[in-house]
Amino acid sequence: MGFYWKHLIITEGQGTQQPDFFIDVPGYWSRHKIDGMWLPANGYASYRLILHGLSHPYPVTVFIPDFGSAYRVFIDGMLAAESGRVSNDISGIHTVPKAKLYPVTLSDSEVHEVVIEVATTRFSGLYKAPVLKDYNQAIQSDATRNGIRFILFGTVLSSFFILVVIYMLSFRNNRRAVWPPAMSFLIMLRIMLTTEFYSFWQDTVFFSLSYESTNALMFLVTFALNFLLIFLAQEQFRVFFSRKEKWSFFIYYTVIYLVYLLVPRDVYNRYLTVLLPVAVFALETHSFFKVYLNCHYLEKHGLIAYWGIILGISGLFIDCYYINGNIYPNMSLAMLILLSVCLMIQSLVSALRIAGVYRDLAVSSYQLEMAKNQIAMQKEYYDAISLQINEIRGIKHDMRHFVGAIRRLCDEGSYRELNAFLAEYSEKTDTEPLPHYCENVVANSILGYYALKAREAGIPFRCACSIPKHLSMSDIDLCIVLGNALENAMEACTALDKPHARFISSEARSMDNQLLIRIENAYNGTLNIQNGHYHSTKDAKTRGMGMQNIRKVVEAYGGYVKAEHDGKVFTLMAAFPCSVKKTSDI
Repeated sequence: MGFYWKHLIITEGQGTQQPDFFIDVPGYWSRHKIDGMWLPANGYASYRLILHGLSHPYPVTVFIPDFGSAYRVFIDGMLAAESGRVSNDISGIHTVPKAKLYPVTLSDSEVHEVVIEVATTRFSGLYKAPVLKDYNQAIQSDATRNGIRFILFGTVLSSFFILVVIYMLSFRNNRRAVWPPAMSFLIMLRIMLTTEFYSFWQDTVFFSLSYESTNALMFLVTFALNFLLIFLAQEQFRVFFSRKEKWSFFIYYTVIYLVYLLVPRDVYNRYLTVLLPVAVFALETHSFFKVYLNCHYLEKHGLIAYWGIILGISGLFIDCYYINGNIYPNMSLAMLILLSVCLMIQSLVSALRIAGVYRDLAVSSYQLEMAKNQIAMQKEYYDAISLQINEIRGIKHDMRHFVGAIRRLCDEGSYRELNAFLAEYSEKTDTEPLPHYCENVVANSILGYYALKAREAGIPFRCACSIPKHLSMSDIDLCIVLGNALENAMEACTALDKPHARFISSEARSMDNQLLIRIENAYNGTLNIQNGHYHSTKDAKTRGMGMQNIRKVVEAYGGYVKAEHDGKVFTLMAAFPCSVKKTSDI
C-alpha cells in the first residue's frame, strides 16, 4: 500500500500527493526509515490501496478488526468506517477499539480507491490487516460476535462468583485458598481490557481512558496472572515452589515489565513484538515440567484442573500475538473462549473438592454421633449392672437379719411361717440377671443396651452372638453396623400393632476371617423403598442413613449386605472380611 507519513490525504485534501514509500500491511511503520531516520512509534499517516475489477451490487465497508489505534477508512472518498479520534496533534488522539461502520455503494468504475488514515500514540500504524466486506454481513457478524462475547463473559462472571462462594465456604485457615478467586478476578479484568470488551467498559470502569493508554495495565495484569500461577500450582497440584524460585520469577517479571515500560516504543515495535510475549511465558514452561515430573503428587481432579490452566494460558498466549498483529486470522474470541473454559473447569474442580470436604465432614460428624451413642449405650448398660450390684450389696448387708429370723422360726418349729417367709424373701431378692452375649466389649454393650430396651418394650430378644474380643475392624464401624441394624429392628417391632408377634433375633460369629451378622425382626409388612434403598420413617433428616451407612461400612471392607422380607419377618444379613487380632498378655 502507498504510505503517506504525516498526511491525512482525504481529510486534508492531499489525494494527488505521491507516497513516501510502499509498505506491507499488516506491519509497523517504525520498521521503516525516511531520510535515513527510523520512524517513531507515535504519529499519523495515510495508507492508499487501488483496487481493480471490484464490483458488488450491495453496500460494502472496510474496517480493521480489533485494532487499537484511531483510524478512518474511505472508499472512493466516502467514509466507510471510523474508530476513535484521528488527529494530527498527538495530544488530540483518542483510541477506541470498536469501529463505527457505514455503508458505501460502489460505483460502476473498474478502479476503486481505499484510503486509511491512522493516528496512534504507540502502535506504529496498521499492524492488523483491513477487511473488505458486505456491509449487512459485517453488521450481522458483529452482532453475532457481540452476543457470543457477552455469553462467554457471563460464564466468566458466574465462574468468578462461584469461586468466591466456594472460598467463603472453605476453611479460612488455609491462606492459599484465596488465590483461585484472586486469579479469577485478574482473568476477568484481563478480558475487560481486550479490544473485544474495552469499548463497553471504557466510560464506566476505565474513566474514558484512551485504549492505547491502558496497554501498560493490560501487560501488568498478564504478568500478575503469570506470577500467581505459582500459588495456583501449589494450591491445585501440591507442587512446591521454593522461596528462591518465587523471588527469581518475581524479579524476572519485574525486569520484563520495566523493559516494556522503558524501552522506546519504536524500538519495541521493531525488535520485541515477538520476543517479549514469548519471554512472558517462561514460568508456564517451568511449571509445566515441574507439574509433569511431580504428577504422582496431584490431588484428586488435579489433572483436570491442570489441563484447564493449560487452556487458559494458551488463550493468553494467542491473544498476546494476536493483538500485536503477529497472527493474521481473526482470533479475537480465542482467549475469551479458552479463559471461559479454564474458569469453568476451575469452578467445577473447586466445587467437587469442597463437596468432598463437606462429605468427609458429614461422615466424621456421623461417626462422632455414633461414638456418642456407643458411649451412651455402654453407660446405660453399665448403670443397669451397677444397680444390680447395689441391690446385691443391700441383700448382703441384711443377710444376718434374715438368717436370724430363719433360725428362730426353725427353733420354734413354725415351718409354715418359715415357708411363707422364704417365699416372700425369694420374691424380693429375685433379680433378673443381665446377660453376657460376647467377649467384644463394644458389641456386648450394644447388644445389652438393645436387650434392655426390648425388655422394657415387652419385645422378646434372642441373641446368639460370638464376636471375638479383638477385631481388625474399628469399634466405630462395628457400632455403625450392629447399632443401626438393631435400631431399625426395634423401630420396626415398635410399629407393629400385634404385640404377641414382635420379636428380635440377632446372630453374629467370626468364621474363616469373615464376620457374619444376621438380624431378624417382625414388621408390619410395610417398607419404604426408594430407588432400591430402604428408608426408615422415624426422622426426615436421617431417613435412610442407617441402611446406607451399614452398606457403606460393609462394602468398604469388601463385603456385602443382603436384605430379605416376606411380609412378616425382615432379615438383614451382612458378611465382610474381618480378621481376629492376636494380642499378647504382658
